[in-house]
Amino acid sequence: MRTLATPRLTRLAAAGLAAALIAAPTGAAAKSGCELIEVMLAKGAARLQGVGLVVNPKGLLDMTLDGKPSFFRDARDCDFDSPQEGFDLACDWSFPAGEDEAAERDFSRMVGRLNACLPTPLEAVAQVTYTEAQIAELEAKYGPSFAEYLRTKKQLGKFEASVPAGEDSDVSLEVDLSLERDDRDGRLEISVNLSRY
Repeated sequence: MRTLATPRLTRLAAAGLAAALIAAPTGAAAKSGCELIEVMLAKGAARLQGVGLVVNPKGLLDMTLDGKPSFFRDARDCDFDSPQEGFDLACDWSFPAGEDEAAERDFSRMVGRLNACLPTPLEAVAQVTYTEAQIAELEAKYGPSFAEYLRTKKQLGKFEASVPAGEDSDVSLEVDLSLERDDRDGRLEISVNLSRY
C-alpha cells in the first residue's frame, strides 16, 4: 500500500495550519514571512531575479529572496531552473531512520506555512495503492528504476496546489509538498517543488 495522506499527518497538517494562522500578524503585515511565495505569485517574471539559494553556516541550503532566508531553510539538496521558459525551485530535507516525529513535525509546519501564504489552501492528495501486477505494468512502460521506486518508497503525506500568478491566467504557481519513507533503510525525505509555468 502506498499512502499519500495518512489521517495522522492530515491532523498534524491541520495543527500546523492553525499554528501558522495564530502566529501570523494582522493588518498590513499579515503576509510577513510570505515574501518568497508572493514573488512567485506576482504577475510577470521580473521579481524572480531576487530568488536564490545560499549555503548557510550549517552547510545546508536556504531558499532566499534578495539574500534574506525564507521559511524554507536547511535543505539537503535543491534544484533551480532558469525563469526564461518558466521557473522551478525544488528542495529536499532528509531525516535518519527513527526520526519520524521530527519529519512529521517539519512537514506539518511547511503545510501550515504554505497554507498561510497561498491564496487558496493546499489539497491533500488521495491515497493510491499499487498491486504487483500494476507495478509490473508500469515497469514495462517506465523502466526498472520506476518500479523500484514504487516498491521501496512509501508516501506518508502529499499536498498540492495550483494558483494563478497575478492576473495572467496563462501562468500559475504549482506547489507540490510530500513526505516519503524509504522502506529499505527507514530514511525519510520531505520534498517541496515550486513551479511557475
